[in-house]
Amino acid sequence: MATESLDHWKKFRPEELTVRDFENWLIVVRGKQVTLGSAVILLRRPVASLGAMSATEAAELPNVCRWFEEQATVLYTAERFNYVAAMMKDPYVHFHVFPRYSSVQQKYGVEWVDAAWPKAVEMIDVSTSEPVLAQIASDLRGLQD
Repeated sequence: MATESLDHWKKFRPEELTVRDFENWLIVVRGKQVTLGSAVILLRRPVASLGAMSATEAAELPNVCRWFEEQATVLYTAERFNYVAAMMKDPYVHFHVFPRYSSVQQKYGVEWVDAAWPKAVEMIDVSTSEPVLAQIASDLRGLQD
C-alpha cells in the first residue's frame, strides 16, 4: 500500500488497520468499535466533498461496500449496515460503516451490544483494545477473495 499519498488519513492508522486496498478506496478497521466490525471507507485522494469525487471513484464505491458487507456478514452475521459520511472533524470523503445486530454478539472475549438497534447507529465514544482491533483486522483480511 502506498501510504505517502494518505497523509490526510494518518489518524485512521491505515498502515496497521487496512483490511482491503482498492484502486481508489481503503477499508480500515475503525479504532472505536461502536458495533462489532465497524470500519471506515477512505477515499485515497483528499477530496472535501462527495460532489468532487471522480466518476471512477464513485463507480468503485458500490463494489467496496459490497465486499465489506459480505465479509462482515460471513464473519459476524451482521444483519444491516449504517453508513455515515459526516466529514466534520475529518473534512475529506470517507464513510464510517457500522454493521448492525439485533442481538448481543460474543466475539474476541467481548460482549458487543448494539444499543441503538433498530434505530440509526449512535457514534458514541468507546474504547477498543489494540489486540481486539488487530484481531478484527486480521480476520477481515483473511477473507479476501
